[in-house]
Amino acid sequence: MSQLEPMVKQLEQMTTLDALPAFFQQIQQQFGYRFCGIVLWRSQRTPLVLSANADSDFHRLVGNDTLQQFCHNRCTPAQALTEQFVEYRAQTNNILVIPVKALGTDHGALLIGLHPEQAALAQQIAWYWTIIAHYVVEALTRVSHADSEAMVTLTQREKACLSWAAKGKTSWEISQILAISERTVNFHLGNCISKTNSNNRQQAISRCLAAGQINL
Repeated sequence: MSQLEPMVKQLEQMTTLDALPAFFQQIQQQFGYRFCGIVLWRSQRTPLVLSANADSDFHRLVGNDTLQQFCHNRCTPAQALTEQFVEYRAQTNNILVIPVKALGTDHGALLIGLHPEQAALAQQIAWYWTIIAHYVVEALTRVSHADSEAMVTLTQREKACLSWAAKGKTSWEISQILAISERTVNFHLGNCISKTNSNNRQQAISRCLAAGQINL
């Protein structure tokens, strides 16, 4: 338990997303796990997935709807090699699943890959990391928001134009809604495309939705 305080402080001091994979790498090496990582499902945005030394088991489980449903309905840890994941027993091989809750309806899981000799201690390992998991998701939420703000800075007018475009409105329709010229709408949408380093407005919409800059 003496190791908890330094890890909590490390998480509280994080300022970028890049620091989290390094943190997971540190955990994976220090405790001898197969891998360590997190997935966070966010409302109307793409999931965040960060890990260290992730293998095919990790990616297979993260990409399966069973995991998301499990984490949405449960607050306590479980091994993936249990009845909840019975159809994937041959594939999951001792993965510890620790559900986490974030802001609003956002939820996810801290995933730890165990070696066979560690599996017998899965419950004790789960107790330990359940404490840390809340600090991990808080750090993830905080730094991902900071990174999103740093990555894309749109004006209010640009956000308005892109939000209406995300709802399927044409440039002319947006011009009528916002009482500006169609040329001005295209100017603002062009800025959105440029600022997000996108190839077209649809890509700009997707990136800004993922970054939380606009909402549907």
